[in-house]
Amino acid sequence: MIYSIDYFSFTIPTERPFTEGMFHEQQDDVIRIFSAIFDNAEIREYFSANWIHENALRFYQHRLRHDSTDVAISYGKTNPHVLVEFAGKACQNLDSRDVLLPLITRFASRCSRIDFAVDIECETSPGEFIASRNNKSFKSSGNKYSPTGGTEYIGGRTSERMARVYRYSKPHPRAKLLRVEAEYKGDAAKAAAEYTAAHGVQQGCLAAHVCYGWTHSDWSPDLADVAKITYRNYKPADASTVRWLYGDVVTALRKAIKKDLIDLQEWLDFLHKGLKDEN
Repeated sequence: MIYSIDYFSFTIPTERPFTEGMFHEQQDDVIRIFSAIFDNAEIREYFSANWIHENALRFYQHRLRHDSTDVAISYGKTNPHVLVEFAGKACQNLDSRDVLLPLITRFASRCSRIDFAVDIECETSPGEFIASRNNKSFKSSGNKYSPTGGTEYIGGRTSERMARVYRYSKPHPRAKLLRVEAEYKGDAAKAAAEYTAAHGVQQGCLAAHVCYGWTHSDWSPDLADVAKITYRNYKPADASTVRWLYGDVVTALRKAIKKDLIDLQEWLDFLHKGLKDEN
């Protein structure tokens, strides 16, 4: 099994959005802001040129791509930051220079997305692989097959965690490998990046996949005991639920216990069993 980070995006804060100034001046400023994150002067110089302007995505007005490494940076007038995106080729390039993990460590708290890839040399199809898992709370969300290969999806595209399992068809040079990929976004991405910074890429990859419960025989990691990555994700709409759990629920439990209506340990066992059934 081969472990790698296949996507990493994060933001670099700036004093203000890019709302004033000539385009080329702004572009030069953004390139300098990005290049400055590297301690190595040679790498900073390497990233000072060979940028290509391309169509912007989402709410950004401008997007640049480094021609040699495939690094992409976006900026605009909406937010005071520069968005940096390392897709597969960019991750490989930076990892070969031993700077990818240091960047994950430095920008973990500003990570917006991180993908964990595990490549397995086997003959198993994506469909066969995802059929063997002990956590069905992540539902299959479809698949995509074509002459070039096939992909199975687990979890929703808009959720903070999802997985892809895919294989290229022959004669693609990677046809012998089954790729199992976990994508983390938002608060989950920040927690996963921090975990990877603390424990390394291999353990980070395995921890990111624990929640899917892969049980196929081809999933035979070197590290047997790895805990899943945990995080708290409180959206504004959830605030009332959290207050209710810590307020009314606790008050009702206290009254019921005082009146001998329930046994606390029995209630906790009942709750624990219910949580296990959910998974």
